[in-house]
Amino acid sequence: MEVVETAYAGHAKVLASTVDLSTCPDGIICVGGDGVVNEVVNGLLGRDDLKEALQLPIGIVPAGSDNSLVWSVLGIRDPVSAATALAKGGFTPIDVFAVKWIQAGVTHFGLTASYCGFVADVLQLSENFRLQLGPFRYVIAGILKFLSLPQYKFEVDYLPLSPETIPNLESPIEKCHGQLSDDSKVKSGTYMDRSTGDNWVTRKGEFLGILVCNHFCKPAQGLFSPLVAPKAQHDDGSLDLILVHGSGRLRLFCFFVAYQFCWHLLLPFVEYVKVKQVKVRPVGSTHSGCGVDGELLQAEGQPEWQCSLLPVQGRLLGRHPRT
Repeated sequence: MEVVETAYAGHAKVLASTVDLSTCPDGIICVGGDGVVNEVVNGLLGRDDLKEALQLPIGIVPAGSDNSLVWSVLGIRDPVSAATALAKGGFTPIDVFAVKWIQAGVTHFGLTASYCGFVADVLQLSENFRLQLGPFRYVIAGILKFLSLPQYKFEVDYLPLSPETIPNLESPIEKCHGQLSDDSKVKSGTYMDRSTGDNWVTRKGEFLGILVCNHFCKPAQGLFSPLVAPKAQHDDGSLDLILVHGSGRLRLFCFFVAYQFCWHLLLPFVEYVKVKQVKVRPVGSTHSGCGVDGELLQAEGQPEWQCSLLPVQGRLLGRHPRT
């Protein structure tokens, strides 16, 4: 076993993209939060030897500001339980999604969620307090952004997933190769079930938040650990889209109070649908950033973000509670 301490943001991605896979056939273990895992995933999916990289399992020992991935998928909340699960062995498959900045052709991969609007703004502001406040920075940034809440306007297109058109995830490696270009960027028209045609649904207007979840996203911090997307599964071959329509502090406050009790999907201004693909375009002065697994992707102008599920499954070290 070789232990490497990351020295800067993006270091884990560099290590995963350059490591000799023959020296770590049993996998890579990430000691940190969701951001470190995300860097490793992006490093592996950017390699030339993609077939071998996809076979490499990833282990997680939660030690970061947010450990939602391992808590949601494996039910592990602390480092000791994580070490025990890793020692017991076994694997859990997990879907991977890609967020692409269309104009620039830049793609970022994720395992947990992508989001635009209020949450993305809080993520950006929280970076100013990372060293001083640690995980508590999200609370301070959330309060400050709530007090100076802007209006968010977006155009959202999504391709719904009907029960009879659930993607076939067999032979994931071959399908992934078919959708990645030589520079590891998702090709245009990423995975879409051609049998249903392009039955896109369009939503335009004000949105407090747009969230695209790959699993039910249960935060590891806090007493209640409410579920963001209760119907989502980490290996169901679909993405779960949550649209929080409207604007204003009162509506945002109502949403977060309802969310603490898992009632947020009952609100009349919240739309929840399983999808295969989502496209988001900010309108006017709306902040153009997009968050992916706790990392903020910055873009200039009025970018179009495309979130797509790749027909490929990653592997986490450790067994899901139901197996």
